[in-house]
Amino acid sequence: MKLTGFSFFFCCSVQLFSSVMRPASGKPVQSAPPGRVSAAAGTDVILPCGLTSSYSSSGVRAVEWFRVDGPSPVTVHVVRDGEELVREKAAEYHHRRTAILEDGSLKLFGVQQRDNGTYRCGLLRGSTVENVFVSLLVAQVSEVFFSVRRSSANQLLVQCESSGWNPEPLVSLLDSSRNVLAARVESSVGPDLLYSVRVLVTTATAAKATGTGNGTLICRVEIPGTSLANENKIHITDEFHPPEEGPGCYLVLLVAFLLVFVATAVVVFVVPLGMIKKLRSSLQRLTGRLCWEFYYGLIRRETEGQQEGEFVFSCIYSIRVTLTVSLVSCRLGVHPALIAAIISRQSQAGTSLRPDGYGKSDHTCFGLMQINKHYHAVKGNAFSVDHVDQGVTYFIQLIKTMQRTKPDWTKEQQLKGALACYISGEERVTPLSYDEVDSVTPYGDFANDVVARAQWFSHNGF
Repeated sequence: MKLTGFSFFFCCSVQLFSSVMRPASGKPVQSAPPGRVSAAAGTDVILPCGLTSSYSSSGVRAVEWFRVDGPSPVTVHVVRDGEELVREKAAEYHHRRTAILEDGSLKLFGVQQRDNGTYRCGLLRGSTVENVFVSLLVAQVSEVFFSVRRSSANQLLVQCESSGWNPEPLVSLLDSSRNVLAARVESSVGPDLLYSVRVLVTTATAAKATGTGNGTLICRVEIPGTSLANENKIHITDEFHPPEEGPGCYLVLLVAFLLVFVATAVVVFVVPLGMIKKLRSSLQRLTGRLCWEFYYGLIRRETEGQQEGEFVFSCIYSIRVTLTVSLVSCRLGVHPALIAAIISRQSQAGTSLRPDGYGKSDHTCFGLMQINKHYHAVKGNAFSVDHVDQGVTYFIQLIKTMQRTKPDWTKEQQLKGALACYISGEERVTPLSYDEVDSVTPYGDFANDVVARAQWFSHNGF
């Protein structure tokens, strides 16, 4: 389920979560005080030498850059009388890693943390040498991800996390006015000496600080004392209040035990495929009667779309996915046929996944609902309730986004708009008219096709 904005990018480069923004690039903004420069690993950086004009017009005969934080100076780049003295350069600065600019500044290409240290620029005027010292900090930075889930007490939990930082970063959660919110912050360091940070807040806590349960949250991760920072943004709408949970979802677990037992019998005894299909259909009808009213995903039969194949892929997987879909449907009040349709389109109900749970055609997309790991912290295993819950919770937020941004659309139109956002991102979809929403989706038919599949599933007992 890619982000200026918190975009839960699901499979095929989709943004997951309502109103997500693409993370900041992490490239340094040269606003550090003179003598100190910071840069993200892998980027290019300029170390200033202090000249205000071209060194050739300033009477400078030579520009010499050395690294001086070790036991003896290391030659980085030397230019004398307009020519570079390559033989004097240390081996680690060969292969076009350095360049001298017109003002004498040193440009380092593709810096890494091993380049951390103090550098000296020497300017030779006649017999006089002027020295300028520059301290370089190279940091490991990473992207920032949001995830959203509901607790057993029906609280919406918003979590921001990021891994792969060095030195240790600061993480904070801000409201739309960039006021820092009170939140639980965690930090840890791995064997590779890279730091991971996480911040968790409930919408109830955010509401106390902002006066509303809805709005924009910003997660910022930064290296203290530098301009190196990444941010991500999410728009939260928490208006989901399902009825009191009855015994339905718990009864589903009892039915699940029977289905798993029968599925195991497929291996030991030869159980006809038709029987498995009937058992699956019975579970679907039973959960439909036991669960709450469906608050999201009302589908009209006249909605256009290309109805495609059946949701049957393998006996055991069919039972497993049916159970997962039914439980999440009960918990979140989303029509199970709609959840099944998204899964069918995204991962062919799991048959297009590799053994590690990632897509065979897109190795960055994970699980039944194909959540892109580059933009979201994936949860659970590929077939788990946690994974499907994560995707469906995000999808509810997208429906709320369409209700907020397209109040004059019908519920069915808002539903299709949310489906288009799921695969292509909110920023690309919300400026469009209803007739254009599928124009930015893969093959130009994602929303229509998912609705058609949902109609098929609903008609066949899901």
